[in-house]
Parts: sequence; structure tokens; C-alpha cells
Amino acid sequence: MMTIHEYEKIYAGDCEHFDELRKFAEASDFLNLSWKYVQAKNYVGVIRLQSGFQIEILPKLQAPDDKLRVLVMEMIGTLKEFKWKKFNAADLSTSKLSLYEIFIRTYLEMVLELMKRGLRSSYVTREDNLRFFKGKLLVNENLRRNIAHRERFFVSFDEYNLNRPEHRLIKSTLLKLRRITQENKSLAGRLLEELDSVEVSTNYRKDFAEISIDRTNQNYKAVIAWTKIFLGGESFTVFTGKARALALLFDMNKLFEVYVAEHVQKIFSGRFTVKTQAQEQFLFDEPQIFGLKPDIILEGDERIILDTKWKFEPTAGDMYQMFAYARRYDTRRIILICPATEDFYRAADFEVKIFGVDLFNMNESVKKLLDAVSGS
Repeated sequence: MMTIHEYEKIYAGDCEHFDELRKFAEASDFLNLSWKYVQAKNYVGVIRLQSGFQIEILPKLQAPDDKLRVLVMEMIGTLKEFKWKKFNAADLSTSKLSLYEIFIRTYLEMVLELMKRGLRSSYVTREDNLRFFKGKLLVNENLRRNIAHRERFFVSFDEYNLNRPEHRLIKSTLLKLRRITQENKSLAGRLLEELDSVEVSTNYRKDFAEISIDRTNQNYKAVIAWTKIFLGGESFTVFTGKARALALLFDMNKLFEVYVAEHVQKIFSGRFTVKTQAQEQFLFDEPQIFGLKPDIILEGDERIILDTKWKFEPTAGDMYQMFAYARRYDTRRIILICPATEDFYRAADFEVKIFGVDLFNMNESVKKLLDAVSGS
């Protein structure tokens, strides 16, 4: 396994699997490629090549790798589709586990918690050739199969069991993870024992399509989101042919945006109405095009725009965007939130403050942001 950070370059002499990695870079949009190196972009996570070799990509921050792994998992845990109320990345032995093994451990812990709460059973229609009559006789099939076996009945009947589509998909995922994990085989095996009566999924697309998450089964939501990842859907990108690889990668721009919004919502909501990703204005009125969607809008005695940028040096383009927000949202105050930078800009009728947050101490950092916004 190789660990790198955002925008770091891997040269041919640094990696014995460079040719395989190059093919992956050619087939995907997650890495920059030149004739002498492959370079990470702004994605964090894991690339697992067909040979089994893994490249772990962590955020470009000044901190030990084990702290960065915890941070990545905490940030992923704020994504809507991956929220899990017992999720606590700090509980994981991150100093001993790669990010890929942490992804697997997190999933297994979620499934374990789901089982402790009780898996949902339902009536499933089955067809079988039985020695006793049950349900509905399938006449044509019974004649074909049992003309010489009058003691048997080919019937259709409903059976109350665990063989639901979500459980078939979870079982398929557990079997896959048990094959590839080095650190979590035992837990995967124990969970599989609990699903002994469940079949494996033979059609992932069909089984996923049959799952409906509602208020009665919300505890399945995060598990199914991770199941889609590990079985090759959504965030988990499967490349075939010459570039056969699995990539579990998350855009740091999105992670940072959601992570900040989660903390702002929690800490600001007592003093402001907090709107996230609310598109209320457009750059032009006629035609009404080019929607403007600030990351966060605070409504109180005045309207304040908060926007996030996963970068250490905001660009001129970022400032033009802030100017558009000020004009179209009729606000005098905009705060641009970045990982570390602090700065201040003022025009005749609006101001932009660049506020640096400490990602490893977010509660205190966002409280300071609240003080700055409130003018205290």
C-alpha cells in the first residue's frame, strides 16, 4: 500500500505498480497524468488496483496520517446518505488500519448495529415441490413434475423470512469484503453466520431497485448507501478492461462544504435561520439563467452569506463570485470559509471576510465564527 496526499505526484520509480496505475489514470478522471508521473487531484479515499495494490489518498493538511484518516471518516459521516447516529470514527484503531480497512470496519460495525436492533422480515413468495399441501397448487407445473409422484405437490406459498433484497445485497457485500479484507475477516464471518438463511444477490440492479427507504426502515439508509459503494455503484467506481480497478474516492470540495454546514447548522441555529444550498437568485433576470447557490444563507437581523472553498488561497474568480452573491442576495456581509486562510476585503457597499477554520477542532472554530458573525 502507498499513502499520498492531495496533489502529490507518483513517479515511475516510486511505485512498482506504476504501469497499472497509469492505465487507471487514463481510464478515469480522478488523477492527472503526464509522461513521467501520476498526480492526485482533490479526491480522498482509496484506489485498489486489480493486483491488490492500494493507493491511499489523504487531505493535504499538516497533521499525522492517523489524524487525517479520522478526519476523512468524520467528514464522510456528515454526508446525508452516509449519516449513522452511532458513527464515531475516533473509536476505530486508525493507527493500525489503512483507510480502506477503516471503510470496511465502519460498514461491518453498521451491519452489526443493524442486526442488534433486529433485521426486518417479510413475506416472500416461494415455489417448491413439497410432500404436503401448502398455499396454492400450481396445476400445470404439478402435472409436469408429479405425474408419477402423487405424494408430492408443486405449490406457491408465502413464507415469512429474512430473504429480502436488502439482506441479499448485504450478504453479497459481506462475502466480497471477507475475501479482500486483511484485518476484518473475523467480524465479516460472524455477520455472515447471522444471514445463513438469506440468499446471495444474483442481480444487484434489480435488488437495489426493489428497496424503498421510508420512515419505517431509516436505520437501513446508511448501510444501503455503503452497500452500493462496495458492490460497485455510485461513489465506488468500477473500471474494467485494461484499467480494471476499484476506486472509493470522495471530492474534498463536497466533504468540506457539508462538514462546515453541519457544524454551522448545529451552532448557529439558535441565533439565525440557517439555509444550506438554497438557490433563490439568478445572475440574470431575462432569461433567468446561471443560478447562484451560496453554501449557507443566514437570516436574522440582516442577511449574511457564508460560502466554503477547499483551498488555501482564494482566487480572483472566487471574489467575482462573492461580488455576484452580494449584488443578487442584497447583502453587505459575506464570509468565505477556508481551511486555514485569514483575510479581509472591503468594497464601497459590501465586505468579504475570509475565515480559516481548524478542521481538527471544528466546534470551537465555528463558535469563533459565530462570534465574528454576531460582532461580539
